[in-house]
Amino acid sequence: MRSHTPRGRVHVAASLPYRLLAFVVALMFSLGGSHSPTAARQVSEDFSPASGPAQVIAQGVVELPVGDAVWRTVRTRALLPEKALFEERPLGFVLASAGPLLLVDQETGEQVRLGTGEAALVRAGTVQRLSSLGAQPVSYLSIELVSVSAPAPPADATVLQPGQAFPAPSGLHDLDLLSGTLEGDEAFTIPDSGAKNVVLITAGAAGVGRPDGNPVVLLAGEAASFSGELQVTGAAGGAARGAVSFVVAMIGPEVPPPPGIPEASPPPTATTNVAGTPAAATGQGAITVGVFTCPPGMTAETVAAAACEPTLDDFDLTISGETLEAPLTIGDAVAAGSAFTWSELPYGDYLIAEAVLPTGSTTYTLSARDTTGDPETGFRVTIDAANPQLSVRIYNFAPG
Repeated sequence: MRSHTPRGRVHVAASLPYRLLAFVVALMFSLGGSHSPTAARQVSEDFSPASGPAQVIAQGVVELPVGDAVWRTVRTRALLPEKALFEERPLGFVLASAGPLLLVDQETGEQVRLGTGEAALVRAGTVQRLSSLGAQPVSYLSIELVSVSAPAPPADATVLQPGQAFPAPSGLHDLDLLSGTLEGDEAFTIPDSGAKNVVLITAGAAGVGRPDGNPVVLLAGEAASFSGELQVTGAAGGAARGAVSFVVAMIGPEVPPPPGIPEASPPPTATTNVAGTPAAATGQGAITVGVFTCPPGMTAETVAAAACEPTLDDFDLTISGETLEAPLTIGDAVAAGSAFTWSELPYGDYLIAEAVLPTGSTTYTLSARDTTGDPETGFRVTIDAANPQLSVRIYNFAPG
């Protein structure tokens, strides 16, 4: 494991009482259906994910990763052309979320220009230079569909959601990226494509959930993987709802290989187990924590995830639980940019706390699936066979 030496220490016992956290944001949750473990459920030949306020902005027919895969959403910075390098890309979509981009294929020389709000499908293994077309470097979003054993994104990338593992359908499949904006009390129902998909909120706050269930609030920059139908609405009530923008990456119907053309070999599957992506069958899981600093004056009740940046100042946190002989610290984690991953954790309940806050911060909150607790006692989380990989975000707050 790579080591990070913290300046402070935290000693929090797993038996401390838990109080319900008033502000809970589900960064990652699964709304599962009864799908086949090896293939997507068949949908009609005329299936189209677009309707009403949502339109397809990028698509293509691709071979999916072999075995278990994850959707992960990543924010990266595109440099100016003279400084950008050619890099091998994973399967997924590139979204020009903050400014225009230029994609150049090293092998063919093909160029793709993306205006703000436009997107492109990138095939697995493509060697590509991605650069900003503005006067300054600009951030962009990637929505990637990768094997659970795929390498982590570059150190300068921020993983917004690492995803939950699912058996990827075999064969060639249509891959679609939808984009939509909802005003007022508008709602959009994402249709059931028969596979696991991901929704990413790009602006505003959204209520996301089953059409007949209770929605979970996702903020700009947060994502959720799901299967079956999913409804997206503005998070506030009645006429007070503000505009919310989102994108949805979907695995569509299987497409037969074209006649007379040999089928391409599926993308290779790495054999090395990467920290943070354990197999559910091992009885062990992993917790990945990203630590962020929010603008002064922001609180747990008003937090906007997209406005918070990865923490650069020193801090310290710990993970403790009944299955551990002693609390784990940052020194026990594998660091990847601003994220820290503790792997090979037995299934069970854990308590996460931050005792040394970044400079200027006076309190924090923790965002994760089904969490309870508070900054004083720590926050309780659970990893189990259904959810072996837990993504956690810690937001630090300073007075205005």
